[in-house]
Amino acid sequence: MAAKKELIVTDSEISKVKDNALSIDQLNHLLKYTPEQYVKKRPAKGGGEWFYVSGGYIKNVLNLMFGWDWDFEIIEEKILHSEAVVKGKLTVRSGGRTIIKMQYGNKDIAYKRQPNEQGEQLHLSIGNDLKAAATDALKKCASELGIAADIYWKEDFESKTVVSEEDVYEKLVNLFKDKKSKLTPGFLEAIERVINNKEKDNYTKSINHLNTIK
Repeated sequence: MAAKKELIVTDSEISKVKDNALSIDQLNHLLKYTPEQYVKKRPAKGGGEWFYVSGGYIKNVLNLMFGWDWDFEIIEEKILHSEAVVKGKLTVRSGGRTIIKMQYGNKDIAYKRQPNEQGEQLHLSIGNDLKAAATDALKKCASELGIAADIYWKEDFESKTVVSEEDVYEKLVNLFKDKKSKLTPGFLEAIERVINNKEKDNYTKSINHLNTIK
């Protein structure tokens, strides 16, 4: 399996908001790949496989990240033909701020194997179908915060490690010392210039280049 690429960014690069609602620890939890033991798969409609995480995993991450200070509310629920649809609202509180995400979830209606005497298909459990649709809505809301974004936004996801503006220079210097003997003369000169002149705009770029050197 190919190594998963990961970029180093500063807190100011990840968001232009000076006083971010999320801490660096929270951002680092969001911007990492989902641990493989929590990634599940099942056959997809039309062939292939569909990867997902459980509702329990999402709730555990929300508890860890927001200290149980979050709520999920069902705004609307409908039965449309053969599908249960739920509109859900996720509210999290962090850093004195409130973040709200809303999304729809759905679940195909499950029917009993045998129709009734009139030949009509009977629902197996509408309650369970709505519950599953609500869990789907919760997952989608959480993915908008970044939870399991590598699963649900696979094409757009990029793993990142966030470091503070204060720590990034030290990280660059230490990494440079570790990789110095493996650098070409031109690359060596460029990194030394960034360090000696304290070119802040090039710190993370230099770190990410150094991380490509094995």
